[in-house]
Amino acid sequence: MKKYIYFTFFVLLFALVVGAFAGSQSDVNASQAQSNSPQNPLKSAYQDITWGANVQKHLKILKADLDGVSDAANNSDYTTLAVYAQNIVNDTQTAIQENNQYTVSSKLQGAQKEWRAALQDYNSAGQFLLQGANEAKNGTGGAENFQKARICSDSGTDHLENASELAGIT
Repeated sequence: MKKYIYFTFFVLLFALVVGAFAGSQSDVNASQAQSNSPQNPLKSAYQDITWGANVQKHLKILKADLDGVSDAANNSDYTTLAVYAQNIVNDTQTAIQENNQYTVSSKLQGAQKEWRAALQDYNSAGQFLLQGANEAKNGTGGAENFQKARICSDSGTDHLENASELAGIT
């Protein structure tokens, strides 16, 4: 189900961004009459498109990280789980930093905020997974941190679905 949501998010976000770009191009004449800067709609559309491409890039990276977590957890391989958990922490931090560099149109600002919230939750999940994996490797438990990771991951998925809805993808 999550894979379907990610794929749908990719496709529809791309369609929305391309649609916004096409709409901005057709509105250039109207914008010139209203503003001294006819490049604003094009710049905004460009930001929307590049932000959408950035989201897609990071969704692919996170999917690979989450697949690695799933495989490691299914095999009770806590060393590998710790590696993928650290990857999630690092990759979400990079995605947050890159997300903050974009100024998207008002149509996508809500989606951008939800994407950031999803990344923050996935980052927290990665931190809890890392702690849990290290505890499990040492034989000192880990279940509590794994449960916290699940809660954060579920919240991240909720934010991702909200981002999809706000971007008009659902």
